[in-house]
Amino acid sequence: MATSLKRSLFSGRAAELDAMETAFRDVSGGRQRSILLGAEAGGGKSRLVEEFADRLSGRALVLKGGCVEQRESALPYAPVTAVLHELVQLRGGTAVRSLVGAASVRELAWLLPEFGETSERYDAAIARARLFEALRKLFEELAREMPLVLVVEDIHWADQATSDLLRFLTTRLAKIRLMLIVTYRPEKTSGSNALRTTVADLSLSEGAEVLNLPRLTRAEVAAQLEGLLGRPPTPAVINKVHARCCGIPLFTEALIDASGNLRTDFPGSLIDYLLKAVRDLPALTAELLKLVALGGPHIAHALLRSVANKSDRALAELLRPAISAGILVPDGDGYAFRHALIHEAVRGDLIAGERMAIHRAYAEVLERGPVPSYRVWHSVALARHWHGADEAEHCLRWAWQSAAEAAATFAYADQMEMLKLVLAAWPEVDNAAELIGVEHCRVLELAADAACWAAEAEQGLAFVERALAEVDAERDGTQLAALLLQRAVMRQHTLIPGEIADLERALDHAPDPTRLRADGLGQFSRSLILRGEFDRARLLGDELKDLSERLDDEEYRIEALIVAASVDMASDSSRIDAHWSVAKRAEQASIGRIEVLAGAALLQALLETGNYAEVIEVGPAIFARTVEFGQARYIGAIVGSPLCRALLAVGRVSDALETCERMAALDPLPLGLVHVFECQAEIALVIGDSDRISAAARSLRALPPGPQVASRVAANLLRFDIESGALAGDTDQSAILIGSVSTHFEKHKSVSWPLLASAIRVAVDTNQKDAARQLADLAARLPCRNRAEEAERLGISAEISRIAGSDLDLWEALAQNWADLGQPFRQAYALMQAGGAAVNAGKRARGAGHFRRGADLAHSIGARLLCDQIETLAAKARIDLRGGTDGGMPKPPLGLTDREFEVLRLVAAGQSNREIADNLFISSKTASVHVSNILSKLSVPSRGAAAAMAHRLRMVDPV
Repeated sequence: MATSLKRSLFSGRAAELDAMETAFRDVSGGRQRSILLGAEAGGGKSRLVEEFADRLSGRALVLKGGCVEQRESALPYAPVTAVLHELVQLRGGTAVRSLVGAASVRELAWLLPEFGETSERYDAAIARARLFEALRKLFEELAREMPLVLVVEDIHWADQATSDLLRFLTTRLAKIRLMLIVTYRPEKTSGSNALRTTVADLSLSEGAEVLNLPRLTRAEVAAQLEGLLGRPPTPAVINKVHARCCGIPLFTEALIDASGNLRTDFPGSLIDYLLKAVRDLPALTAELLKLVALGGPHIAHALLRSVANKSDRALAELLRPAISAGILVPDGDGYAFRHALIHEAVRGDLIAGERMAIHRAYAEVLERGPVPSYRVWHSVALARHWHGADEAEHCLRWAWQSAAEAAATFAYADQMEMLKLVLAAWPEVDNAAELIGVEHCRVLELAADAACWAAEAEQGLAFVERALAEVDAERDGTQLAALLLQRAVMRQHTLIPGEIADLERALDHAPDPTRLRADGLGQFSRSLILRGEFDRARLLGDELKDLSERLDDEEYRIEALIVAASVDMASDSSRIDAHWSVAKRAEQASIGRIEVLAGAALLQALLETGNYAEVIEVGPAIFARTVEFGQARYIGAIVGSPLCRALLAVGRVSDALETCERMAALDPLPLGLVHVFECQAEIALVIGDSDRISAAARSLRALPPGPQVASRVAANLLRFDIESGALAGDTDQSAILIGSVSTHFEKHKSVSWPLLASAIRVAVDTNQKDAARQLADLAARLPCRNRAEEAERLGISAEISRIAGSDLDLWEALAQNWADLGQPFRQAYALMQAGGAAVNAGKRARGAGHFRRGADLAHSIGARLLCDQIETLAAKARIDLRGGTDGGMPKPPLGLTDREFEVLRLVAAGQSNREIADNLFISSKTASVHVSNILSKLSVPSRGAAAAMAHRLRMVDPV
């Protein structure tokens, strides 16, 4: 099914490829191996085989054949016929005949007429034995020349003869260089005894290994989408595709059209594909699936039993064919569709009358009372089903009740959905306002507030505009002010202009000492801090402090303290204790909104002052609170950004990358995406990947050019462009960009130490001496608020010293400063420069020590480019990085990072990936990646071999 102009990028499957590569090494050594590759339909079996075959190019003869689905019976020996045909195409008929002799060729002619005359057949059993023997001889001869990889796909459709042949090959060809790869769908084994027996027999044969492919993770779907689109996909697209395709590669491809855009509807071929198994079901089971389809993503057995009006036994008999066909799966106390897309296809196949009747049946059952299932939200289900049944008054009543329940549990997305149902039903109900006790404009205001917290700003802004059109500004200035505050916060997070004007107008309409004015003062103060307007923010914060005392309200007292601490940090970042005090007070108050605001301010302050260990210690808990309070999508990326940067600063690159992926997975609003894309670029800078830096910069530029973070984004974009240009070797472009740095500072009236440091370093590297000195003069006039900025200034002095001859003392002092701040990447760079300065000063031993220590650090964090630079400088100085006794790099074949050493020790202790993940507080996927890297670096085929090497080299304590 062609759905895209681009070939899908191979994604994931690292562990499976490693296992297949290990098996091939055994085959190359003279041992036959079999791989049974199982995955559900569309799960990527063929794509994995294709990728593996590509990697074997020139090392093996790969022949492929597939079984063919037939309604009545399968074609006999279909995959073998395809293999023979491919072999003749590759080698020619004459060459193949010469391998097996005339008698065997006549047997093979029964499968492939191109071989000419067939043998005479009098006894079926003898004829089959002769055919098997001819094939054995052919494969043996081929394997003498080079390793033979025989691929048989889709054996769930195999005829009995093919299954028997596979058993024959695994028993009679055990001592030749043959790798047999068979693919199948595990779900088919439940309905076919023959397939179940075949898989069992093959898996028990000598040298056999079963590999079951899991569904792709979100990160793997993102990589697949990048290959399809030709560009990094947005977090929103990744989330939508991952949710709809459930990690099945074929479905991912089907959701992207030929122009590279996400489909809003299904191509006809995909609908037919999805509904094929449904239409093969017994009629009564297919009818029951219609009920299941409108019951939600999970349908409780008790609810389905009541709606279908069936006994437990009768219901089970109707459901079993759908479960056997892999359409439904048992799910806790009920059932669910195996794939979200199958669910959508079945639901979309219903006609209007069917939908209304089924929804009414559900609603009438639910009206009798709650269903005994923790997965059924009673009031929400009733609202949805009455809406589907076109009963507006019932829908209005239940949707209003469920909206209140959702708000009480911080389920803002559900609250917004229910309020949308209230608004949809409103015109159809004559006494709507009397029925729920509020006016239409108030419902719009509540819907806007829910949308804001759910980070659905586009919908929230639409609700606000509708409410503003209804509100009477002269009569109800308070409601107008509340709506303006809502619009302001959504404009901020979507980077839309007009936020400050809304805030000013809101305060004008809320002059009285009320909680509404306090909300406005706090929100206005934070907006000004975001823009760097600290003096004005302080005035508003002082007013908020006074008002909180008049109201005797602890929530606003703490918010005023957050504002004061943030403003004070702008001029004196040594006052970090104030943030700690406020965060603890907010935690004691147990007010979700304030606790998250205080936590976010604390993390940012800790990051700015170089307290990375503390960010890493408290950051995960603060991030977890955003999830608990239903604010993860609204503010999660902003909270996660300091944690990601701190992890990167201390050299935990893989953990930083995982945190960044979690931030992106939240699908944040544009303000949050600024943090996501900046973190992506920072990680790429450490790794030295210019393409990834450029991709992140493009994503950042694609966001709305909002005034809220204009100065910050401009500085970071300029820095990323300078760094990526330098990595790409574009000195002309670098010169232009560096020349614009002074102009940037004049325009934005703000300081960016990272931008200055990058620009000066690249200027010195590219011999732009005057530009470097000019920027250094600018840096010398800037105040330093903390140790990190003092280290940046010292680094600039050290870079300038390279113009006339590097100052060894400066570089050594800088390396120590970065060491004290716990920044191994910056420390390694400083040690590299110190090593070069020492060698130039005739102090080779001192320089060698610096080079070795810098190389160790660079290797430990995976900074490949910096490793190469250090090795190049050391080689020029004729210094052996692996020599000496002062802490040089591990000897080959190691080169493991610090985290990989930790993982190796746990592997040697016999721990699984899940146990390793729990011990190191990482995901199982990250643990699996570390293990794969370890096997590659140690050049060993398995975990056991890695553990043995670790003990042999005394890398771990003896057991």
